[in-house]
Amino acid sequence: MKNKDIVYSALELIEENLKSDIDVCSVSQKFGFSLYYFSRLFKGITGYTLKDYILLRKISESYNDLIKTDKKIIDIAFEYGFGTHESYSRAFNRIIGLNPSRARRQERFSPENLISPLSGNIIENRRRKTLLEPEKVELEEIQLIGIPFYFDLALQNDLSKPWANLSANAFLIENRLIPEKYYQLQYWFADQEPDLFYFFIAVQVEKIENIPLQFTAKIIPKQKYLKFLHKGRSNTVGLTYQYIYNTYLPETDFRLPYLYNFELYGNTFLGPCNDDSVSEIYIPYE
Repeated sequence: MKNKDIVYSALELIEENLKSDIDVCSVSQKFGFSLYYFSRLFKGITGYTLKDYILLRKISESYNDLIKTDKKIIDIAFEYGFGTHESYSRAFNRIIGLNPSRARRQERFSPENLISPLSGNIIENRRRKTLLEPEKVELEEIQLIGIPFYFDLALQNDLSKPWANLSANAFLIENRLIPEKYYQLQYWFADQEPDLFYFFIAVQVEKIENIPLQFTAKIIPKQKYLKFLHKGRSNTVGLTYQYIYNTYLPETDFRLPYLYNFELYGNTFLGPCNDDSVSEIYIPYE
């Protein structure tokens, strides 16, 4: 298990034990690290010291209980692992800027320092946002031979089976480029529902001819693209697409009239389960 995965597991452990006296020593020991090293590792990945994160999460959740329930303050303090009313009040005041009694009375008060729980997915998505600035490229026509299939998000189709089939039989395609360049083309119709896709997984060829009976061919036209990089396992590429369509593109004036996009798996792709794999995502634009 990589160190970042250990930190992600620690975040889950902290969340499961907010209502206890969990502390920094017990967390670091749980994962076999010294407190000093694990604290540095934790801050490097999350941006918070381990001690501050545990305290911030306890105060954030206890604040919700404070303003949304009629529980006694002392009961909330004990519930979140604080030994005394005084220790809870000191910690609460340091984070919120008010003691618990005053915070409960301030109906319009909205603390700025409260935080929601972090997770591995949230942190990976943040990392992608800092890395994902697309390159504008123009590609010549690309000729492909491969296997088309239909994909329905509601059915959770498994992409691994078509890919295994293509990989096992690509040798039948005589004029494929060597080393192989594998593509995953997604295409759709203008009036198609958003959760339905047509996929075409293929290898690039020098020329479309002598197509084996089991395969079909498609040509991607010469086009301008936004080229994004996805680093990590193939089953996390959805997070990169989420960033592209939900975060990056809404802040731009790029027009996307074309009914396809594709991924290229070239020399930097080290396998679908390799955290260091890099694949390329191409979004056509005008």
